[in-house]
Amino acid sequence: MEKDKRNKLPKLLVTLTAAVAISSAGWSGPFTGKASAGAAGIFVSPKVYFTVEDVSLAKGTGKSSLHFTLLLHNEGSGTVDLNAFAVSVNAPDGSRYTPKLSGTSSARVWPDSTGRYIYTAEVSSQASLDTLKLSLNRWASDGVSKGAGIGSLPLAADAAPAPDKPVRVQLSEADASLPEDAVLTIRAQDSIRWNRDSGQELYTHLTVVNEGSTALKWNDNVLLSVQDAKGRTYTAAVVSGADTLLEPQEPAVLTVKTSAAGSASPGTALKLVLSAKNSGGTFTIGTVPVPDETTAVSVGEAIPYVYGDGLELTYRSAVVNAKTDGTTVQTVVEFRNTAKEHVRLPDLSAVYQFGSRATVDGVIDAKPSSAFLAPGESASYRYTASLPTGVSKDAIELLLLAKESAAETTAESGGGSNGSADAAGASGATASGAKASASSAGTTAGSGASSAAKATASGGSSSAAAASSGSGKSTAAGSTGYVPAAALSLAKADSGKGGDYAAAQPYTLGEKLPLPNGALEAGLGVSLVEFHKHENEEIGYQTAVAKYKFTNTSGKTLDLPQLGMELTTPDGLVYAGTRQSSAAASILPGTAAVVSYSYMIPPSDKTETLAMTITDANKMSLGSYKVAFQAEAGSGPVSFYPFEVAFNDSTVGWTYSTKTDAQYTYKLILDMTITRKEQVIVDSNFSKMEIELLDPDNRSLASQTVPFLGTGRLVSGKQTFFFNDVKSEQFSSGAHFNIYEVIETPNGPVRRLIKTIQG
Repeated sequence: MEKDKRNKLPKLLVTLTAAVAISSAGWSGPFTGKASAGAAGIFVSPKVYFTVEDVSLAKGTGKSSLHFTLLLHNEGSGTVDLNAFAVSVNAPDGSRYTPKLSGTSSARVWPDSTGRYIYTAEVSSQASLDTLKLSLNRWASDGVSKGAGIGSLPLAADAAPAPDKPVRVQLSEADASLPEDAVLTIRAQDSIRWNRDSGQELYTHLTVVNEGSTALKWNDNVLLSVQDAKGRTYTAAVVSGADTLLEPQEPAVLTVKTSAAGSASPGTALKLVLSAKNSGGTFTIGTVPVPDETTAVSVGEAIPYVYGDGLELTYRSAVVNAKTDGTTVQTVVEFRNTAKEHVRLPDLSAVYQFGSRATVDGVIDAKPSSAFLAPGESASYRYTASLPTGVSKDAIELLLLAKESAAETTAESGGGSNGSADAAGASGATASGAKASASSAGTTAGSGASSAAKATASGGSSSAAAASSGSGKSTAAGSTGYVPAAALSLAKADSGKGGDYAAAQPYTLGEKLPLPNGALEAGLGVSLVEFHKHENEEIGYQTAVAKYKFTNTSGKTLDLPQLGMELTTPDGLVYAGTRQSSAAASILPGTAAVVSYSYMIPPSDKTETLAMTITDANKMSLGSYKVAFQAEAGSGPVSFYPFEVAFNDSTVGWTYSTKTDAQYTYKLILDMTITRKEQVIVDSNFSKMEIELLDPDNRSLASQTVPFLGTGRLVSGKQTFFFNDVKSEQFSSGAHFNIYEVIETPNGPVRRLIKTIQG
């Protein structure tokens, strides 16, 4: 063995001599000084020096774990081998600790390169970063003993993590089955507060990079908590990204949820504490600075979408329309694909929040028709909501919520100061230095590849975890839920004046719309033939339904165009029209077809006259026209375009049966005249008539829906409708019938009250 060492040693010395040859006059040997980047360094020569970064001390109850990265900078003309140097950590009481090199790295550093080496060392639980120093020595000629000292550096200077600097975490300390190079760098991107019934929840997006050589997932043995400046500890859990496979050197996003963190004193500094357990107790393996809350995005700003590889999110516009009976808000966001391949659009929901607890769901009235975006393509989402009167726009935020799949992550918070070290402990043991066991394979260090972030939003929604200052476990698990992806401020929203409404032309219902030449194929015309407000009981919103007639006067079959039909209020609020999905694709020569568009309108909007803006397939405006909702006829025929119904007479009766549970059967006889006003093509799922039986308190007892086309359709003359199984306790002489027009829309069935018949 001695012979082998002597044979190898000259090669190391030759390499070292070539690398550290003194080339500047006045050089007097190694010293400790400032490196070119401004950090403290240990210089072997003017062009070869060491620096330290990513220093952390994980406090334990028995021993503490020291982590640091040693950088060997070679700005010379020859190679330098790390195996020529002995690395140790010294304490003021004389204790000396030998750090262990994690993972496999190239010991040989080529000219104009930097080698990065991750070290860990077990030190006394009483050790402090303020007093520990890193020391470098050359190996003596026997290859075993330490030779001349080169210099030393205090470790405290590189210990405090900056908010924008990644923190290294050794996962193998939490799970011994993991390889030694299972190291993650973690940085907090932003934090978003979400008002919940139980209080505020803080969601933090972490950028995580696997610095090791093996793909892995987030390890459940890592315990999470958040501490504020006053030492209070809050339970935290990974709620999205826990199942993401972390490929080496590939950034990914994890989302951590913390309940009530800092809500008692917002603006205080927060830190995410990562801990692990062993036989000696709980100890800290990393601390990541966390923003208390990130400034919300303003109108006009663009940011990378946190959960989308290659997606850019642009905050296009916002309108806040304050009235005496409520405040209507509307927000438009756009996603653009900046990648070179198709990207899936996110499945989004949204809430508007104001104050510290209040939220209102945002109703989407415009969203992309495709689930994917081609390179360079954009798609918009528009959200609308009604807020209480008096809410200042400075206090309103829109949270975009991304859907995430089910996952489970267990979080545990320790005592009031989670992971703190015991005050007592054994003094540091003295250890002699040993050679760094780095590979001498000749690869250029510090040339790690970079790649675009692959943010995968998986994981489950979590139940609210209560703030904790004691120990205990809480499981953030879920079926399927949403996590905040971005917060948008409405402080710079428009007041809602002007827009397409001011420029809209007068229009008379039923007339051909005067679209520009070339807007439609030759021989094709369009007109608005019916425009009513309906009820949508499922979502509590008003729904406007507009029926457009397309007429083909040419001699050939024409495709029905995919036009956009938007409504704009005098205050500038825009409601997108959703086209019926079952419309015909083409129209025969000499015929007409009717296509309906539905519009979701907040209950607070009482506008009766709006601007109808028509856009082509490229969303270019073809014109804006003022239209007013049609008033319901007080008497005479009622329009179910293209049908017209005259209610000539009605008879109401009932029968009683004791055969089963003493039930009543109501009978309604309607004498109607049904006329088809125009021979236009309509879908069988177009307008239908619904007859609903209600008690005196307007509680529904039974209903029937009857079509104008197909099997069981309505016909002129007398028709009888039976409403069975009305129980005795439901029977009342004050029962009555409501007759509605019902239309199926992509947002569910909507109906318009036509007539009430007393029982």
